[in-house]
Order: sequence, then structure tokens, then C-alpha cells
Amino acid sequence: MGQIWDFFQNLFNTSGFPPRWHCGKWSDFHGWLYIISDLLIWSAYFAMPIIIVRYISRKQGLRFERIYFLFAAFILACGTTHLLDAIIFWYPFYRISALVRFATGIISWITVYYLVKMMPTAFSLKSAEQLEEEVERRKIVEEQLRINNNLLTETQNIAHLGHWQWDATNNKIIWSQTLCDIFEVQNPKDLTYQSYLTLIHPEDRPYLQEIISKAIETKIFPEFYHRLIVKDGTVKTIHARGQVITNHKGEITLIGTAQDVTELKKNEQELLAKTKALEASNVELEKFASIASHDLREPLRKISAFSSMLEHDQKDALNEKGKIYLEKIQGASARMQKLIDDILHFSLLTTELNDFKKVDLNEVIKEVLSDLEVLIVTTHAEVITENLPAIEGNASQLGQLFFNLMNNAIKFCKPGTVPQVNISSVFIKGKELPADPMKLAQYKFSILGSPRYWENELFCQISITDNGIGFDEAYLDRIFTIFQRLHGKTDYEGTGIGLAVCKKVVDIHHGSITARSTLGVGTTFIVLLPVSQKNFIVTSMQ
Repeated sequence: MGQIWDFFQNLFNTSGFPPRWHCGKWSDFHGWLYIISDLLIWSAYFAMPIIIVRYISRKQGLRFERIYFLFAAFILACGTTHLLDAIIFWYPFYRISALVRFATGIISWITVYYLVKMMPTAFSLKSAEQLEEEVERRKIVEEQLRINNNLLTETQNIAHLGHWQWDATNNKIIWSQTLCDIFEVQNPKDLTYQSYLTLIHPEDRPYLQEIISKAIETKIFPEFYHRLIVKDGTVKTIHARGQVITNHKGEITLIGTAQDVTELKKNEQELLAKTKALEASNVELEKFASIASHDLREPLRKISAFSSMLEHDQKDALNEKGKIYLEKIQGASARMQKLIDDILHFSLLTTELNDFKKVDLNEVIKEVLSDLEVLIVTTHAEVITENLPAIEGNASQLGQLFFNLMNNAIKFCKPGTVPQVNISSVFIKGKELPADPMKLAQYKFSILGSPRYWENELFCQISITDNGIGFDEAYLDRIFTIFQRLHGKTDYEGTGIGLAVCKKVVDIHHGSITARSTLGVGTTFIVLLPVSQKNFIVTSMQ
């Protein structure tokens, strides 16, 4: 303890120590080189802490601030030892030099301690290159976010849809610009729940308030419609949706969307009115077709009855011209009876319940062949049928489809030839179909859950080929129109309704029908039907 006391008591006492110039044999060059070197080191060490302190003072939120000050103190202490080494050449302050060196050592180890302590955190930080990459990534993300926000805004503008947020605890409402445009509000910053209610149609306010109150109470926000009155007195219909959110403090916030569906509701009402009018018109047409067919049948029955009686009782009294006239009367009445039956059948087909079930087309063809047995035997027709698939459909209507097609294939045969009919099928995926192979463009097939409509559906393509008289494809559009005939009624019997029935059946089954034909060679009718009906919501675009 005596030495320590003596050390500090004689801290500035230089007696007993010679200046360094007198310690050993210093040449002028050697001595001044030593002194200048120490002074250069001291001046550099003295400048460094100043720079560090200025850097720290200008940085906000600087991490590891303490280590900066420790480095400044450490560098300043080191520099002071070099300054004292230079002074000792003239003034032997060895005691002060020892004290400064001891302080430098203490500061050095404190700095080392904090360096070791901060190293794990420092190593976990990203490098400059990594930070630059992160900045670039964030720039890309921010740009994409900006683009998405712009797209969202454009989408909301197109859909007349805006979003809102209501802090029910503090009664603060935030609206998107689109919503402000819908409600025609200029300054949404001052908007409150009470001022919002003033925009609502007076008749709808109690209803809306009740819904909001229940939503806050039950935390369930149902979607609903309400009206609002804008400044010029126009009434708009709004479709509202929302959600109730409660934070950990129990504060309630409601968020949601509001869509202007005024035009949609107007179109919906117009469509509903037109639908009801169309339904009423269809009912009247059905009644008319039924009544007309029944009313016409009675005079036709009498014509047939009296003509038969005339033929039976007075046939021998009639001359050749009278017999011809009688034959024509009977033929005309028979055709009229067939025409009435076909018209009634066609009118009922449009309203028949479309009960789609799994239908084995082989069974359908078997029943059709049974119905056509007499015609097949009479004409010696050859019918070749491949194994057909099962599809979803209405068995009765599909029977009518194949009956008419096969009946035509046998009926329109070339004189002196045996009718030959071939029936085959293949599966085709919607996306593999040509652009417009079956005039599919006339339908909009909406497949649930798929924006590509019918492209992902599986279709069955059925071909019915004959060796008959054929027709000119220039008349292709005409043959599926009711009452359209390409041949005279004296050449081939029929009413011109059969192919119209086929077209109607195919339409009901969300398919398509067309034909390929060459005069004198034959005809191929091509029917395209979906294998499954469950995903189809058909909207005729004709």
C-alpha cells in the first residue's frame, strides 16, 4: 500500500528518471524518428474518436451504440500512450505513462467483453450484399403490390364495388374511393355511423340498424340489400356484405363491401317479368296446340269416316275421275292427321321434364329398331350398330332422336337399292374439338368451377351414316327448321318436323347436331352430346 500511495503522491514528480534522450545512445535521426512516429500515431488516434462521435451524433436509432463509444475511448487511450512516449524524451512522466497504459488495458478488456457479448447478434445480421438483395426483393414486392392495388381498384370500379371499415368502439368509418363514388360522398373523413344512416333510404333505416345491432351482438354479419338516396334524388340498390372482428381488448371493428347492384336488380326484374310473360305465352301456346289439334281431329275424323263410307257404298257409282278425287281426299286427310300429331308432339317436347339419368344408348337403339321393324323388313334395310356408350340424358327423348334419324336414313333411299345404315360413336374431350365443328358457338356452356366452359368436359360423338339420296349441303341450315322439306310430299312422305324434333332434343341435352352429305351418295348425321349433364347450365345465345 505504501508503494501505491507513494506512486500517486509523486505522480507528476520526474526526479529519479532521466529524459529518454539521456537513456542510452540516441542519434538525432533515431530519436526524432521515434518522436515523430509517436506523434503521428497519436494524432491519428485522436482524430478517430472525433469522427466516431460525430458519426454517432448524426445517426438515429443506431445499433450497438455503446461499442462505438468504447472503441472511441480505447483509441483515444492508445493515442495518449504514444503522446506520452514522445513527451518522455524531454519530460520523464513515467508514472503518468504507466497509469495511462493501465487505463488503456482496462478499457481494452471492457471493449473485448462487449465485443464478445455482441458477436452472436452481429453475426445474425445480414451482410451488405444480403441487405441489397433484400432491398431489391422488397422493391419488386412493393411494385407488385402497387400493381395489385391498382388492379383491385380497377376491378372494384368495374364491379361498382367498394370496401369499408367501421371502428364501432371509436365510431370511425373508413371508405374506399369507389364506395365514396357510389354514395356520392365528397369528404369521407368526417363520416360517422349517424351521418352514414342519413344516406340510407328512410324506409330501410330501421331494417339496417336492426341488422347492424344484431351483427355486433352475435358477431355474425349477414349479407343483405338496402336502398340509398343520392343528392339528385336517385335511388340506388346496394348489396352489403361484412364481417365482425373483435380484438384482445374487446374492441369491435366491422369490415365489409358494398356493391351498387341497381342495374343488376333492374335487369333481374325485367328478366323475371319477361320470363313470366314467356311462361304464360308458352302455357297459352300449349293450350292452343292441344285445343287446335283436338278441334282439328274431329272434322278430320268425319272426313275420313265419310270418305270411307263413300268409298264403301258408292265406289262402283263413281267414275274414274271421282275415284281419283276420293283417293286424294283420303290421302290429304291422312297427311293432315299425321301433321297434327307431329305438331302436338313437338309442342309437348319443349315443356317435357328433363329428368336426366344414365341411359344405355344400346338399349335405346334396340327399342328404335323394334319400332322400325316393319319398315326394315319391307325395305330389307341393313342396320349395323357398334357398341354405344351410356350417357346422362332423357331416354324417351333420345329415343325420338334416333327414331327420326334412322327413319329418315331408311326412308330416303335411292330407288332400287337396299338401305344401309351404320351407327358408330367416339369420345372427344371438349378441348380437342375444332373451333366450331358442330356450331357449338351458338351455346354458352357454363361448367361449374371452370372458367373454360365446356373445354374440360367429355363428349360422345355419334354418327349415323346412310347410302341414301343425300342432299345439297347449301340447305344444311334449313333441314333442322320445322316444316322445311327438301323433297316433294309426293316423292317421300313426311311433315318436315322430324329433324326439328332432333334439333330440339339435342338442344335440351346441351349438345349439337349437324350433317355431311353428297347428292346421290348418302348422308352422315353427327350428334355431339355431353357424357355428363350435371355441370351444364345452358344459356342459348341464338
